[in-house]
Amino acid sequence: MSGVRKKPSYDAGRRIRWLMIAVVAAVAVYSGGWFWAAGMVDQTVTASANDDNAPVRFSCPGQDVRGFPFRIGVFCEAVEVAAVDGSFALSGGAVRSAAQIYDLRRVVAEIDSPVTIFDAAGTAYRFDWSAGRINAVTAPMNGRMAALEADDIGVRVEPVGDVARADSLGLYVREQGAALDVAMRPRALTVDPVLVGGRDLPPVGLDIDLRLEDWASTWASGPVATGRGTVNRAALLLTNDRGVIADGPFSLSADGLISGEFSVRIVDVPGVLAAARDVFPELAPQIETLAAAASGQASMPSDELSLSLTVREGRVFAGLLPLGRIPPVRLGLFSGL
Repeated sequence: MSGVRKKPSYDAGRRIRWLMIAVVAAVAVYSGGWFWAAGMVDQTVTASANDDNAPVRFSCPGQDVRGFPFRIGVFCEAVEVAAVDGSFALSGGAVRSAAQIYDLRRVVAEIDSPVTIFDAAGTAYRFDWSAGRINAVTAPMNGRMAALEADDIGVRVEPVGDVARADSLGLYVREQGAALDVAMRPRALTVDPVLVGGRDLPPVGLDIDLRLEDWASTWASGPVATGRGTVNRAALLLTNDRGVIADGPFSLSADGLISGEFSVRIVDVPGVLAAARDVFPELAPQIETLAAAASGQASMPSDELSLSLTVREGRVFAGLLPLGRIPPVRLGLFSGL
């Protein structure tokens, strides 16, 4: 039996030692890479803040990069942003941001209130909330996008005072080629009567989804000359299932006057028109005309009304019947943003 070869013994301990060495080396390399990347992020943010040629300047007191081992993000004790041309300025509370190591394009951030925005005239718009969160995709992949979600949000304008409050607010923007998609969804929104001619409006929900065409060359280029867009959905909701819903193309003139053709559907006509009578008593004849039109639409449910509205430079018509005026929309602050 001398020709039989002896099987070498299995050295499990040696293999485990090599495995441990490989794991330790991988952790060391990964840790070194993370801290190198953190240093680069810190340098990039600092360089951007100190860029004298940038159209927008910002500061991040107490700047720190955190998130090891699987995230990376910039933390600030406060944040200040200002346009060099003086068109706007912003100051806010502490900021905490994070991106997953495997997807650095997608950034999630929290910002503490209050956040105050100053326009070119020096008017201060202060926003307070109990919780605010921002999501953003910073590199192109079906367009860049950003979203702001906040709970128990209030708006104060100096020197007017508190002007609006909502239980929650969602604001979403996304680039789609040359266009910009914008959506806004406040819930239980209350507006101070001073903003609406002394009218006492009931709490409402809004569901707005629109597309702004040629965003960079018109809407974001300062004074708007021929801004165009499409309202995919604009809903004024008294409850989750009743209110006024509209859609259609529109344009905005340099004077802030809206023109467009809109299809409008009123759900729960008696309830909506009753609320409208309380808020707009001077429009009682027009409201009664709409109520009569609802009863004459055989193709619609008895509590719904469908009609077409034409808006010409802010003046609203249902056919030949004038319904009122839409006040000018001022975009000076937002064009600066």
